[in-house]
Amino acid sequence: MNVRFILFALSCLIFFVTERSGLSSTTSFTICVALWVTSLLFEYRELKYASPPHRFYFRSVLSYRSVILFGVILYLLSQTFAEASAKIYMSLAVLSLASLGIGTIWGVSLESLPYRGYSYKSPSEIMSKTRSSLSLAFLLITLASINYIAARKDFKIDASFLKASQAGEASRKTVARLEKPIRVGVFFNRESEVLPFIRDYFDGFDKTKLKLEYYDKDFNPTQAEEFRVARNGQIVVLQDEKRQRFEIGDKIEEARRNLRTLDASFLKALLQLTSVPATIYFTSTHGEMLWETGSPVRSMALFEELLRGLNFKSRRLTSLFQDVPAETKIVAIVGPLNGFTEEEIATLGRYLQKGGRLFVALDIDQASEVGVNRSLDELPKFLESLGIRYSTDAVANDQRFVAAARDKSDRTFIFSNVFANHPTVATAGLSPERMTFMSHRTGSFDLAGNSRWLLTPVVKSLAESFRDSNGNFEADANEKRGSYPLIIAAESPEKGRVVVYSDATALSNTLMKVAANQLVALDSMRWLADRTEEAGAVASEEDVLIRQEKSRETLVFYGSIFAMPLLVLFVGAWATRRRSKSAEKGI
Repeated sequence: MNVRFILFALSCLIFFVTERSGLSSTTSFTICVALWVTSLLFEYRELKYASPPHRFYFRSVLSYRSVILFGVILYLLSQTFAEASAKIYMSLAVLSLASLGIGTIWGVSLESLPYRGYSYKSPSEIMSKTRSSLSLAFLLITLASINYIAARKDFKIDASFLKASQAGEASRKTVARLEKPIRVGVFFNRESEVLPFIRDYFDGFDKTKLKLEYYDKDFNPTQAEEFRVARNGQIVVLQDEKRQRFEIGDKIEEARRNLRTLDASFLKALLQLTSVPATIYFTSTHGEMLWETGSPVRSMALFEELLRGLNFKSRRLTSLFQDVPAETKIVAIVGPLNGFTEEEIATLGRYLQKGGRLFVALDIDQASEVGVNRSLDELPKFLESLGIRYSTDAVANDQRFVAAARDKSDRTFIFSNVFANHPTVATAGLSPERMTFMSHRTGSFDLAGNSRWLLTPVVKSLAESFRDSNGNFEADANEKRGSYPLIIAAESPEKGRVVVYSDATALSNTLMKVAANQLVALDSMRWLADRTEEAGAVASEEDVLIRQEKSRETLVFYGSIFAMPLLVLFVGAWATRRRSKSAEKGI
């Protein structure tokens, strides 16, 4: 290594150490300048007596050292503005770092060239080294700038907050059947960014049934007192002396999520004012799926929340050894692990004979649970007495299925858009090309025939499905392909009604995120409760949660941070090397 470079590097090192340690003084600065000037004199002497190839090389060396010196000067200037002007200080500091970075990378590239015998090197090779080093320097500076901006100027772009849910079919139907208009008090600041979205939403309703009143709580204190509003950003639905209030938010930052579920919030308030609550009793002493606890595939918290939005009240039924409570509109049995006794089934029989309503969801996987003895369970026998025979063979489809585990077991994760013309699937059946009902490891039904009950398969599997009796996920010769009933709706002469699901998982938190599963479940409950006039989709712009694998997230993260910059460097090095070889061959 030559003396000129040692002197220059030593001057830079002394300057850096003294500045970083806070020991900078006139003496250390003088030493740095002296070393740098000495190295410059050596360079000038070499340049004066050098051959043309050497001369071009020395000019390049002087250029990169001048860039570094310029960065040092900018740094010293920035210190004089540290207290006087923050903007000037920051601008000079950034330019200083950029100059030092460019000069250092350029210098490392040039100094790495062998000095001895350098007369055999051509100026074109020196230029190639210069171009590649400067490209690398500007790339690193760009990446550093992006990281700095991302860290200091953190912000999020969320275009979805500009989308508010529109008036849904269920809400429009509910408003249309109102016997007399109801008042809707909309309280927002007059300059609120949220107010235009609220106006657009209510424009979708029959104005003869809704009396819309727009107020600013601060300018209309009398109306705020009448509607009992404490602040702007609230909507109140008022009928006689009854009122329902829900919050949207007066500022766009707090309202963006509530705007997406505006239709559901308004429908919930509307139904609580205009409809009689329907009580659903869920049996709870046989290991059933409930809403309080359980894994995502054994909890139905989302289903219960949707029912509350339609003014259904969910209650636990702790015993079937006595008659069903008088206020019961529907008895629901969802995913029981343990069997039902003859006494409990007798209670259900008496309930249906009086015109009761029953909702049942079974699960084939419970047959393998410890302590479960299907032969002692009276519930399947009771359903068979209605003409509904339950098959615990999993329905599979080897052509159309949901890819989840990426193996053959996915063939039992099926979907279907085969809907009957029945009120329980009225909303989903309007657009079967867009709606697909999903089930994971579902059983199926056979209609045994019963003269007293009218049975309707309202959802069937796709035609190429088969019952996988041996569990190998293959359509064997003895496993007939066909369209198997997945949901049955039944009605008796006494006006008793029953809806039976072949897969309780379809009501779980995992699958109730599917639009068709929600619509079928809610329309089934409406039919059982004699509230089919409320049927219709609830508009929502709320995002559906997407499950991502941790390994995939890690791959994407490290790929974006390291892989792409390394790829750019690799391509640049390859192109430079190729150009150098071409130059040597005289191409």
